[in-house]
Amino acid sequence: MIAEQNRVDFPYDVVRTSRKKTASIKVIEGQVQVIVPMDLPQSDIEDVLFKKRLWVREKIRHYKDAMPSKPKEYVNGEAFTYLGKNYKLKIVPDGIGEVKLKAGYLELHIKEGYPESRLDAFIRRQLSSWYKRKAEKRLTDKVKRLSTTLSLEPKSVSIHDFKSRWGSCSVDGDISFNWKIIMAPHHIIDYVVAHELCHMFEHNHSPAFWKHVERLIPDYRDCKDWLKEHGAGLTV
Repeated sequence: MIAEQNRVDFPYDVVRTSRKKTASIKVIEGQVQVIVPMDLPQSDIEDVLFKKRLWVREKIRHYKDAMPSKPKEYVNGEAFTYLGKNYKLKIVPDGIGEVKLKAGYLELHIKEGYPESRLDAFIRRQLSSWYKRKAEKRLTDKVKRLSTTLSLEPKSVSIHDFKSRWGSCSVDGDISFNWKIIMAPHHIIDYVVAHELCHMFEHNHSPAFWKHVERLIPDYRDCKDWLKEHGAGLTV
């Protein structure tokens, strides 16, 4: 149900459950949800929300900022993200499709006079290829470093175009990643790498699995929330 907001300035849903002994707050896709014990008074719920109001507002703001306001345009000045930073696209008509990260710009060198009707698809294809190459190298390096620390030996590391997940780990130790994760900040990428490697200890999402993850990424919950809020914006 939607509770009355007497002390906070954002809407929220209240979920009562017998499995909780204390209240907790989630902000998913800009929607605030407070999970509470069955018998917690409404006044106590409002107290919890009031104390965490600054954190909640920040989460809501991050979600709104991350929402794409419009589809990507493949023109000079359009922003594309790499490792958590925005770079403006700069189209240079003196090449055949090479992409370079140079002086704060994502430069795409294309052949002068390229057919206008095919230009957007060509630019998107070249940028995607560049991101995939970067993702393969960066993620492979991160897996090697962390797997050495954990005394693990993954069978393989590969990059894929997943639609609804950031990575996977097979029972044989084949680890795969969504190449678009390379657009996220380093600490988010580290979380995704750690998440998949920890599946080599526990091939599930049990409490034991999350304890492995937490030892590597103490703020893994924040990383999960970041991906829920910003993941849709990681696009070419």
